[in-house]
Amino acid sequence: FPYRIYGAQQDNSAISIASRGDEGGIGIRDYFSVAGCENATIAPDPRDPNITYGGCYLGMLSRYDRNARQERDISVTDINWDGYAAKDAPERFQWTFPILVSKHDPRTIYATSQHVWRSRTEGASWERISPDLTVHDTATLGRTGGPIHGEMTGAEWYATVYAFAESPKQAGVLWAGSDDGLIHVSRDAGATWQNVTPMGYGRFTRTAHIDASAHDAGTAYVAANRYQQDDFAPYLWKTSDYGRTWTKITNGIPRTAYTRVVREDPARRGLLYAGTEYGVWTSLDDGATWRPLQLNLPRVSVRDLRVQGNDLIAATHGRSFWAIDDLSPLRQLADSVTRKPVHLFQPATALLWAGGGGGNGTGENPRSGVLVDWWLAAGTTAKVTLEFTDARGAVLRRFSGADTALTADSIAYQPADSIVPVRRGTNRFVWNLRTRSAPKLPNTVLDFGTLRGAWVPPGEYGVRLIVGSDTLSRRFTVAADPRVMSTTAELTAQYAASQRVVDRITDIVDGVKRAEDLQAQLSDRAKRAADSSVARMLGDSAKAVRSKIEAVRAELYEVGCHVDQCTLDMPVKLYNKFITLNMQLQTGSYAPTKQNGEVYDGLRARLDVQMRELERIEREELSRFNALLQRNGVPAVYVAPVKPIA
Repeated sequence: FPYRIYGAQQDNSAISIASRGDEGGIGIRDYFSVAGCENATIAPDPRDPNITYGGCYLGMLSRYDRNARQERDISVTDINWDGYAAKDAPERFQWTFPILVSKHDPRTIYATSQHVWRSRTEGASWERISPDLTVHDTATLGRTGGPIHGEMTGAEWYATVYAFAESPKQAGVLWAGSDDGLIHVSRDAGATWQNVTPMGYGRFTRTAHIDASAHDAGTAYVAANRYQQDDFAPYLWKTSDYGRTWTKITNGIPRTAYTRVVREDPARRGLLYAGTEYGVWTSLDDGATWRPLQLNLPRVSVRDLRVQGNDLIAATHGRSFWAIDDLSPLRQLADSVTRKPVHLFQPATALLWAGGGGGNGTGENPRSGVLVDWWLAAGTTAKVTLEFTDARGAVLRRFSGADTALTADSIAYQPADSIVPVRRGTNRFVWNLRTRSAPKLPNTVLDFGTLRGAWVPPGEYGVRLIVGSDTLSRRFTVAADPRVMSTTAELTAQYAASQRVVDRITDIVDGVKRAEDLQAQLSDRAKRAADSSVARMLGDSAKAVRSKIEAVRAELYEVGCHVDQCTLDMPVKLYNKFITLNMQLQTGSYAPTKQNGEVYDGLRARLDVQMRELERIEREELSRFNALLQRNGVPAVYVAPVKPIA
């Protein structure tokens, strides 16, 4: 955590980039170079993300150890065939030839030319485990280029194994697809191969991608295309019997959106994703029907898709990585859901991670917090409220949307965690897992610290969706950042300490407002006497009481500090002291230090002194002043009941 995404950038380099960054965006510190070059297929070692295998021109293949800063050439054979026709090279490695680390044995690596090659020594030696699995029509293997100058860089090599897959369900099941119209399967780790090309596949059809099912060893999906023959139709196929029979599954994809990749969701059987020349499509019924999954993705060629955890990542020919950060609602979507007037999806586990941000030269981070999705049927008009609760059901935060007729279509994504979207269809809200912030005093400088509420600790929580008279509830889990070593007990102590500080800041703000209200009332009462001599007497008495209240107010916060850096001249008071302590307590994911507790105790004692003094003034000084007001026919100063400090 975070997981890493690997890809090659045409005319640039091959990189590994983090799925999220810790500095407000995914920036330069979050990516690094890996094995291979601009045209590479990249295969990371699942045991160590710093070790990668990557391809390059004419079959060049290398292993790179980022920790050691060492690259090793592990090419299968001779790699310099510049200027040669494909028929003259003994091994035809495509520009983006497949490279795969076995899901069953990370020491085993596969690479393909027109043959399938296997290494069990991390590339130090190779064995050929297949015959030529291509049509290899000699008419397609000549020199390329114009009549004056040839163009034999390896990108033009044809009759190659263009797609390769290993079953994650059963060791030894291997799939190979050529760029000239064949599909083969081996069920004995490459000892024998069967030609299982679908009927009607078409001469010279390119097998762009094969996805072996995570749910069934005999099931595989194939994405193919024929655009180089002026046929721009999508071609997707499925088999459930190791290729003996195939079903074409393209219903719903536009007739010119030729296909590049297909993936099956590893969590939900029958949920498929397809990358086409014009974006991404999804199927909820194992390919029987497709619908667009475009959202805000540009209309761009999508060359690869990968499901990682709850995320769907797309590699585009616009030279960018894109991701849908949470597939939970799509995995739960069904006709039984969309027939309901309202449905609350089960949220995925939320991570305590300070994300968000992006842009200005950095990649966009996932939102930090719990993603809550719900379905609202067409024609519903209601006020929508979300309540987030702790394990006992106590409400931690509450958010509401305005009463709105639901007329907008498709998906509404609300990036802020303060306004609840109210749209027809699917809605999303993100709660950042923080409790209420401390209140800010108006016209006051925040010197150093934070008013934000603390993260809730790891544990079980709840969300309630209230739509009119309907209330739907779900439980969800909050988990710590996997890199954090602190225990749940320590994070709970951090949360409790910050909550106490936020409560004290709230007490200060309440005390200031109380003091200012009393001062305003004192000034008002002093002006109400009709007799001038009485007015002077009341004014003098009010001034004396006001000055004592002002002395308390001036210890609670920085009364005269209204502009930036004014605290360099005016010492900070209790308000900013507690705000600073709040920041200290929320720095990192750790239990409070001993000195944090000592600082809190000292500030709390000082606050108690001032609040007791304010209560004494109300009890003694204001009582005498109110008696004076009553004797002169002036309404008394109202003193609200004192709220005890917890």
